[in-house]
Amino acid sequence: MYQVILVDDDSIVVEFLTKMLPWEDLGFTLNGSFHDGSEALKHCKSNMPNVIITDIGMPIMDGITLMKNVRELDSSTHSIILSCHDDFKYAQQALHLGVSEYVLKESMEIESLITILKSLKERLDKEKRSSLESCKLKSLVQDNIVSLKSKFLHTLIEHQLSDELVCEQRAREVGLDLTFQQCIPVISFINHFENTKNEFSSINLLKFSVDNLVSELINKNGKNFCVFYSDSMFIQFYPLSHSKSKGHFKKIEESLMEIHEGLQHYLNISITSLIGDISQNPTRLIEQLKIMINQSDQRFYYKTGSIVREARSQFSNDNLFSYYSEAAQEFKSHIINEDAEGVKISIKKWVAFIREHKFHPSIVREWMIKIVLDIKLKFNTLDNFESTFSVTMTDNIINNIECICELEDALKRIFNKLIKNMNKINELPKKNEIIKAKKYVLLNLDKKITLGEVAAYLHLNPSYFSRLYKQHTNENFIDYVIKSKMERAQELIDHSNASIDKISEMLGFENKSYFFKTFKKYYGATPSEYKYKSTKQLTGN
Repeated sequence: MYQVILVDDDSIVVEFLTKMLPWEDLGFTLNGSFHDGSEALKHCKSNMPNVIITDIGMPIMDGITLMKNVRELDSSTHSIILSCHDDFKYAQQALHLGVSEYVLKESMEIESLITILKSLKERLDKEKRSSLESCKLKSLVQDNIVSLKSKFLHTLIEHQLSDELVCEQRAREVGLDLTFQQCIPVISFINHFENTKNEFSSINLLKFSVDNLVSELINKNGKNFCVFYSDSMFIQFYPLSHSKSKGHFKKIEESLMEIHEGLQHYLNISITSLIGDISQNPTRLIEQLKIMINQSDQRFYYKTGSIVREARSQFSNDNLFSYYSEAAQEFKSHIINEDAEGVKISIKKWVAFIREHKFHPSIVREWMIKIVLDIKLKFNTLDNFESTFSVTMTDNIINNIECICELEDALKRIFNKLIKNMNKINELPKKNEIIKAKKYVLLNLDKKITLGEVAAYLHLNPSYFSRLYKQHTNENFIDYVIKSKMERAQELIDHSNASIDKISEMLGFENKSYFFKTFKKYYGATPSEYKYKSTKQLTGN
């Protein structure tokens, strides 16, 4: 439906047109009526109609003045002039303003008005189709330009065009100017990319919007330009006029600040930027870009939204998985105790530890995924424990983390959800004793655990508790204790530096030979044999 307003100081005319014309059947919605041009103009400023039907002679603001003001606001608005004056000068002014129709009130008939509105509807439909096609074509052209620039950059970086003249010509074809010698490259990353892309109808629209805004801001000073390298990463190029100029990096930082603020304000997009070094020639520029792209994982430790001068550093060679067992047990204990504050403190502690050592991001993600999934798997032994975090979902959440700050937030969400699930099973009326018994075991694997001790903890008769546990779990309680200790022993052997004797002690075994015998029963090898085989598989020897 197209929007129409009526403007006439004659109430009878307004009422006549309102009631007698079948507006909706004709494809229009009557969106208001006004008795003065100034009132109508005020409405148009906040809600511009498609069509204005207006009288000429009105107090305060006449129809001609109204149309002049409206056309300055929106030249696409159509108008139909009503007049009691069969005067050529009014018709002349109306035609000059592009008025669709000029109707004398004395000869005005409903049939003729319906014919006029039908014709105007067809014209509006045609303009709408033309506008949509134009927008689609413009969008397609812009999408292709963004894509072509990206493909050219990949060719430049990955295959390096050897002929400088050919390279410059190919660049011009996609709207880039490579006729410079010295240049400072900047790599920018779109933060929270998975969430950001969901706010746009397509990746192409996201890239076009960013490219359009950044190009406008960056190109104020001449030959600067930007190109997308991947969906979430784009590169800005800042050519230098001559080597003796000072303050290059300060000017680039100021430019980047403007880009950061512009993207945040207009598109609600946050970016993190890494400034490279001065490249003395195009060949050196390509080499530097390769290095910066290959080392872009260092962004994991940058503050979200920051602007950073390139500082190449090595990731830690320390084995993060040697701390796995300690961290996993710490998180498990807090979750079993439903200690949200304890979980929060532990997350901060381990995130700070990771930040301090700068482990490779892929190792950090792998480490955290294993901890979360192993905790979930361990808690699945508690009857009625449910978690909405599946293996795939956990992988997606943690693998999509772009920086260590996001890791902290993700772990809080995941572990708080596990605590809520733990709280729910505690409220179940049935099997409460069984759940409490299993939680007791998981919290006290470092001690010698007996059936009598747990029965006393639950204020139950040992024989009754033994029968109750067997009835609901179809296994003996002591078998569950031993199985839990063996799983913990395997975890410690795989992911800690503790000796076998120490592990036996850590699991409350007073007799080491009994620990060795029990472990072999479960895993078909003694702890020492198991550790040797595990180490051999890891090293490939």
